[in-house]
Amino acid sequence: MRRAVLPVVLLIIFLTLLGLNSQMVNWHYVLSGDPGTVLYTATFDDFTDDWKQYEGRLEAAVADGVLSLQSNTAGSGSYSETRQYFDDFDLRVEARAVGGPLNNGYGVIFRLQDKGNESFADDSYYLFLVSSDGYYQVRRVEDGNDVILSAWIPSDVVRMGAAPDAESNWLRVIAQGDQFRFFVNGEPMQVCVPDSPDGVSTYDDINGVCLGQMQDALVDDKIGYGQIGVGIQSFDEPGVTVEFDNILITAPESQIE
Repeated sequence: MRRAVLPVVLLIIFLTLLGLNSQMVNWHYVLSGDPGTVLYTATFDDFTDDWKQYEGRLEAAVADGVLSLQSNTAGSGSYSETRQYFDDFDLRVEARAVGGPLNNGYGVIFRLQDKGNESFADDSYYLFLVSSDGYYQVRRVEDGNDVILSAWIPSDVVRMGAAPDAESNWLRVIAQGDQFRFFVNGEPMQVCVPDSPDGVSTYDDINGVCLGQMQDALVDDKIGYGQIGVGIQSFDEPGVTVEFDNILITAPESQIE
């Protein structure tokens, strides 16, 4: 009888360990701290292994003290993310478009849930972009579904140009729970939110009107935590190249009102 009990016990232990292992695969340590605490910094002069790098039609490489992203295919995007995970944060980064068309997009990816494969299409994340022709936008990608949370909006705050001597844009994102605020070059950027929860964000470029409501903060609870990174987007033309530097992530100072 005792001989029969031993295999059963071993089977129970094996199944328990298997269950714990499957949970550990999806578990990540999330960085947090008291308000104002520095959680992470990157100047790309060292610790470059923290960031994903790759070659090909889409490229991400650290060289000469910057993280450079390039898209050599029209209608494509690429990004590079940290190894660390965050929930609430206050992120600042310097971004400069150094080549390619003005019709582009580049900025911050946050709360990234990376599926761990070579395809970006399966990942989930938020994306705050500016463009070299003076626009900004907020999107959410979840399991391949791309949702425009705030449409492209023109702004004089965004510094234009895509050349080696172009000026940098300083981007900032504050995330607290399900609320997000966005800044460009120190100025707060409002978002265009549709009146209906199921509506699509639409901005009338000609008349300068949001077909919904302009709000100081975006509210969305789809993704609670994840990695932070930077990304670029090409549209009609390839060759978008953007350099990122001087990333600073702190714990938010105060609650969003």
